[in-house]
Amino acid sequence: MKISAYNVTLTRLTEDKIELIRQWRNDPKISQYMEYREHITAEMQLNWFRKIDNENNYYFIIEFEGKEIGLANIRDIDYDKKIGEGGIFIYDESLLNSTISFQTALCSNDFIFEELKLDRILIHVLKNNKRAILFNKALGYVRIDSDESVENQPYILEKDIYYKKRNSLINLIQ
Repeated sequence: MKISAYNVTLTRLTEDKIELIRQWRNDPKISQYMEYREHITAEMQLNWFRKIDNENNYYFIIEFEGKEIGLANIRDIDYDKKIGEGGIFIYDESLLNSTISFQTALCSNDFIFEELKLDRILIHVLKNNKRAILFNKALGYVRIDSDESVENQPYILEKDIYYKKRNSLINLIQ
């Protein structure tokens, strides 16, 4: 499965790419922003992939200008409640100060809301990850009231809020 929009392509994760993802996830520049920060073994990665390779989880390798640059996902989808948990990380450091994260989020969110027919996306952001908090607020996410001492803060994006924000974001990336 491939989804292309906003000059990015999302290609569904396949088993032959899980070692690349494991390499990225084990890199401190990525793992420092993840709730799970321990070293991931090849066996752990394969077990993880076998658990998530189904219709309730969509993991995509982000491609930009023919290069694999990161991972986007919607996981633990509850089709009855029309919600799933999303996430994005960009591994290619040369793109961190570009609009690529927004391009990826727009491509992913359009798929989530239009193809999967979900109404809300839940995310968790480490409270010290100021860059991710600002990014997600720009997309329309709002923090769910939670205990301030919780390290991994929950945020929610409602479909109607996303569509209100999308046009201004499209102008930003053009």
